[in-house]
Amino acid sequence: MMMKIRMAHSLVLPLLMAAAAAGAQVPTARPTPAPAGAVPNDGYRLAPDDEVEVTIFGQGPGQVVKTRVKSDGTITLPFLGAVQVRNQTARELAADIAARLRSGGYFVKPVVNVEVTQFVSSSVTVFGEVGTPGIYPLDLQLTVGMTLARAGGTRGTSADYAILKRVGDPVEHRILLSDLSGEWSAATLLEAKDTLFVPVAPVIYVYGQVNSPGSFPLKTGMTVRQALARAGGPTLAGSTRNVTIFRDGEKLKKVDLDGELKAEDSVFINEKWL
Repeated sequence: MMMKIRMAHSLVLPLLMAAAAAGAQVPTARPTPAPAGAVPNDGYRLAPDDEVEVTIFGQGPGQVVKTRVKSDGTITLPFLGAVQVRNQTARELAADIAARLRSGGYFVKPVVNVEVTQFVSSSVTVFGEVGTPGIYPLDLQLTVGMTLARAGGTRGTSADYAILKRVGDPVEHRILLSDLSGEWSAATLLEAKDTLFVPVAPVIYVYGQVNSPGSFPLKTGMTVRQALARAGGPTLAGSTRNVTIFRDGEKLKKVDLDGELKAEDSVFINEKWL
């Protein structure tokens, strides 16, 4: 007798790198140690509102039960009635059901398999400039970087940071994806109901006496000197001593080449003074 609980997960939203993210497009993820969460290497743990599909095979055709976990953490199954499933993985639940069927004398050698059709209690939302935005179940202890990797990594148009919003926390945490340490970094473990957003990269404009004028993505901490290098450096007629920045409607003439740029800054390289 085989019991199969199928966990087909549903992608909803159309949301990096940091920790090896350039490719995988497989949805699944989770860290918190709470009952509604997951334990390292142990899989997704069931909680109220998750949906499961159970198939029981015995001497004849299998019996299929598709049901949602109730607020008290139970589901109702043939022969057994109410079964407590809270905080169990699919594998643990399958073994528990098989043992109950065996001890109750319903089947001699019951075989039970379990999966989930909807991950509701322990999931995170990933959207923005990522390969596969969606809702990802937390079936492992996953970091920001690992989750973005599962979401297909970041796009070429993405910023070099993500915004993490956590239930009950009024602060929107800006996470630099190249930062692999610290409380709020690509190594931060996600919790149930976290929202991870990767915005489009802000831009700057570099023109005048440079070899490759144009608009460029603004990297965190980018300086005027780095922007000039990104634009191919000054031409023979250009001078790094005569740089103008247009910012928020103002014209800045005293420019520090090591000063940081802001989104939508326009950097103009003037000609050399003769």
